[in-house]
Amino acid sequence: MLNTTMAAKGRPREHCDVRPLRGIRVLAFTHYAAGPIAAQYLGSLGAEVIKIEAPAGDYQRSAIKDPTASPDSPSPYFLGMNRNQRSLCIDLKRLEAVAVMREMIAQTDVILENFRPGVLERMGLGSSALLAEHPGMIYCSIAAYDPAGPSGNKPGQDLIIQALSGIASLGGAAEGPPVPAGAYIVDTYTASQAVIGIQAALRQRDQTGLGQWVRVDMMSCAIHLLASESSYALNAQEQACRGRNGISHSHQPAPYGIYSTLDGAIALVADPASLPAIATALGLSDRIIPLLEGTGAWTKRDEIAGILSGRLRQLASDDALTRLAPTGILLAPVRSVDEALADPDVASDLVCEVEHSYGGRYRVALEPLKLSGSALVFDRPAPDLGEHSVEVLRETGIDQDRIDALIASGAIRVPAPAGLRVKS
Repeated sequence: MLNTTMAAKGRPREHCDVRPLRGIRVLAFTHYAAGPIAAQYLGSLGAEVIKIEAPAGDYQRSAIKDPTASPDSPSPYFLGMNRNQRSLCIDLKRLEAVAVMREMIAQTDVILENFRPGVLERMGLGSSALLAEHPGMIYCSIAAYDPAGPSGNKPGQDLIIQALSGIASLGGAAEGPPVPAGAYIVDTYTASQAVIGIQAALRQRDQTGLGQWVRVDMMSCAIHLLASESSYALNAQEQACRGRNGISHSHQPAPYGIYSTLDGAIALVADPASLPAIATALGLSDRIIPLLEGTGAWTKRDEIAGILSGRLRQLASDDALTRLAPTGILLAPVRSVDEALADPDVASDLVCEVEHSYGGRYRVALEPLKLSGSALVFDRPAPDLGEHSVEVLRETGIDQDRIDALIASGAIRVPAPAGLRVKS
C-alpha cells in the first residue's frame, strides 16, 4: 500500500491522470543501478514497467544494507531505485520461460536492459533479433563501454568508470591520491541519458512507425559529464592540475573551494576580484593582497588557499559564514546527506514516505523533474521478488493451468508466503 504522506515539513506530491508515457509498456531486464534508475524514471512518467528478475533477484535487493536491520529486510538501495515497477521472477535459462518471454515481448513497446553485452543475445533476445521481428520496438541497451569499441564486452562499474574517464583524477590534493565522487554519479547520469533516448525514439516512432536501438554507455556519459573539463583538455595548451591543498576545482583559481572549519567545512565560490574583500573579512589583507599582483590568483592559488585554510580552521562554520556574507560571494556550509534531506526546500517535494507490505515503512527520494501539465506518479513501492509474476502472466494471456505448470517447474517464481516475510 502506498502512503502519500511526505516526510517531515513536506507536503503531498500532487497526482494527475495525465501521464506522458501512459500506454507505453516496458520490459526492464535491469540490475545494479543504472538500469533500475532508468526503469524507475520511466515508471514515474507513467509507463507500465515490468522488472524481469532471475530467481536470485536483483543484486541490489541485498547489497549495501543498514547493518542494524534484519538480514531479510530489503536494501534501502533497492527500495530507492525500483519503485513504479512490477516484478516478474522468471528463469530464462529454461526454454519454457523464454517462450513466455517472447509472448510478452510481442506486447511490449520498450525493452530496457543493462546486462553485460551478449547475455540476452545468447537467449535470442538481443537487439538485432527482436528489432527484426518487431520493427516498431524501442530497444535500449545500457553498457559500461561503447559496444563498438575494443572494451565493448567488458563489465564496468561507477568507480571504475570514474577512474578511466578522468573524473577521479580531478579530486584530492596534488601530492595525494585522486579522490572520486562520493556518489554513483555516472550510474545516475547514464540512466538519465537512457530515458532521454527512449523518449526521443518513442517520439520518432510516432512520426515514422519504426522503432530503433538506443545505446548509452557509462564511459561516454562520464566524458559528457566532463563537458567543460574535456573541452579544456582538448583545446588548452597548458593542462590544469589539482592544487596541493585539494580543496578546489582543478580549473579554478583561488579562492574557489571547500575549506575545513573548527567544526565542519564551508564552500566558497568567488572570482579572484573578491579576494581583497575576503581577505579583509578574515583579517588576512596583509598576507593575501600582496599575492594578487598580475595572475597571482592562479599562479599562487595554493599559497592563497593555504592562508585561507589556516584561518578558517580557527573559526566555527557559522562564524566564518557570518564574516564572509557581506562580501557578496556564494558560500554555504558543507552538510551531511541527513542534513540536506531535512531542508524544507528538499523534503517538500522530493522525499516521500511509503508503507510497504514486505518492507515496513521507509522513505525515498523522488525524481527532480517537474511538469506543469502532469505530475510524476508514484503508484508502486519497490516490488517484492516475483510479487507480480502471476498477474503479469495473466495479462499476457497465459491461462492458469500453464501458470501453475511454470511455477511447479521453477520457470516462474512467486513470493514466499506472507508468514515468512519481514515484519515492520
